[in-house]
Amino acid sequence: MTDIGPNTRPFNVRLPIWAIDYIDRRSAERGVTKTQVVLDALSSLRAHELQSLMREGYEEMRTANREMAQEALPASIGSLPE
Repeated sequence: MTDIGPNTRPFNVRLPIWAIDYIDRRSAERGVTKTQVVLDALSSLRAHELQSLMREGYEEMRTANREMAQEALPASIGSLPE
């Protein structure tokens, strides 16, 4: 559970009824504030986005490493003693 400290300010948004109903229901089910439900959702979204960025970075590195290995392979084979 995230601590909602003094570094906060009001923020008003308009949401569709289904979203408000969901927030109300989750708040009641978990016994937390509606603010906490929204903070948990935002935290989850941020973690998901970070995971996606990391996945993309690892894919790019895998491709770059494969290309470097393919470029280096002929040079290393040519330098092997017979």
